[in-house]
Amino acid sequence: MLLTFYLLFIVLHVSEGCNLVNREQVLDITAHTGGSVLLPCYCTDLQTTPEGFRWNKDNTKIDRREEISSGSGQYRDRVQLFNGHSPGNLSLLISHLTEEDGGIYWCDVRDSFIIIRLTLKGCNLVNREQVLDITAHTGGSVLLPCYCTDLQTTPEGFRWNKDNTKTDRREEISSGSGQYRDRVQLVNGHSPGNLSLLISHLTEEDGGIYWCDVRDSFIIIRLTLKECPKSLPYIPFAVITVIVLHIIVAVVYLITTTKDPARGHYSTADGDGVVSLE
Repeated sequence: MLLTFYLLFIVLHVSEGCNLVNREQVLDITAHTGGSVLLPCYCTDLQTTPEGFRWNKDNTKIDRREEISSGSGQYRDRVQLFNGHSPGNLSLLISHLTEEDGGIYWCDVRDSFIIIRLTLKGCNLVNREQVLDITAHTGGSVLLPCYCTDLQTTPEGFRWNKDNTKTDRREEISSGSGQYRDRVQLVNGHSPGNLSLLISHLTEEDGGIYWCDVRDSFIIIRLTLKECPKSLPYIPFAVITVIVLHIIVAVVYLITTTKDPARGHYSTADGDGVVSLE
């Protein structure tokens, strides 16, 4: 009896097949370059194993659909299915997104499908193609601002360059070698779209034209270095305190002696009085 019920259960599931949620609909999804996105596709019954299932994407260059595979091509080691515990969950995870990943995706199960239109948001630079003038002092630090309008976007092909007037070409800035060894640092730890560059221990040679390049866009920063203004000699606080106390004591003494002058009384030699000093 139990075996009969189990066989009937299997037959029913096979005959029903996978009924896709949002069948034959178009879903719009937006994601950020450098991040990940989950393209949803699943059967109404997550325990159903679909037949003839595959993910495809429209290739506009050759005007046909191409099957998505983690083993080769554009998506090598970047795509993953989520049907390990639920065979009816056909959702596709794509990581390390690039602008080329945008487009039309098809989740096909035999004669049914859903369409997902994926839009990728890249890095749009604030102050794009503008020149910013910044002045700093030698010996100090300076922050060269450069960031995307969406701080959660991870830009593609990003780098900092500087014009080398001696060789008449641009050179990439690196903290590992050259003029900027251990003196430059990006501040994008929590916001991948913040590409600002911090330069410390500034020298006159650090002045010049800097480029924040993100693929086909850029901003230019013209950094001018000035000598750090000379400060007064450093005097320890304890010395200043002693000097002030001495001045106070001297002033009090002068005021006291002015109000209480020495008093004298004398008498003549015939004994009319005695001489006294106070």
